[in-house]
Amino acid sequence: MYVQPVRREPRPVLHNPLALYRGWERDTAYHHLDGFAMSLGVDAEALKAIGCAWARTAWAFPMKDDTEAVIGIRLRNDEGKKWAITGSRQGLFIPTSYPYCVDDGTCYIVEGPTDLAAAMTIGLRAIGRPSCLGQEEVIVKYLRSHKAFRVVIISDNDAPGLQGARKLQEQITQRNCIWTPPCKDMREFVNRGGNASMVESAISDLVWSRRSAQGLNSL
Repeated sequence: MYVQPVRREPRPVLHNPLALYRGWERDTAYHHLDGFAMSLGVDAEALKAIGCAWARTAWAFPMKDDTEAVIGIRLRNDEGKKWAITGSRQGLFIPTSYPYCVDDGTCYIVEGPTDLAAAMTIGLRAIGRPSCLGQEEVIVKYLRSHKAFRVVIISDNDAPGLQGARKLQEQITQRNCIWTPPCKDMREFVNRGGNASMVESAISDLVWSRRSAQGLNSL
């Protein structure tokens, strides 16, 4: 007996990341984005600045190099599953202009685009990396070109997060520290009522470091 094969939706392949992303961005309805923001507990304008767009079955976030060129696309479905489009290169989540972030020379580095949206929601100038490890070289180049005077690495409250934060810290030449929210991650911190003043108060009590030719030095 002949059994008709099950048809599967073709997975998108990344040939031209910018063109693919722009199409999704153009077709994304703002009320849909606003609903996603409400489910995350973040500002919809922050998600928009990061470039969040609806990719028909999942939310898409552009990944960029240190010059802010789109080199890959991360997807996240409604269940929280995350993956990258085939052919993507790993990069950073770098927002465009967002008026509520205070630029005091500090750059916060978080894990993932939704934690980035959370940090921006409370007014922190931030960028995100795809996971707790990797992209150290790109981050160093970005910090240099964007003239960050101090850097706060925000680590998820787990062993891999702290390990990745320490590895990144070894590469950064700016004055920096590692801060771990008193909960799972940055988004949960914001959802529980955390704000920028609380973050500033917490990091003022931390040990700050800077990498030199002799290695990592405490300040």
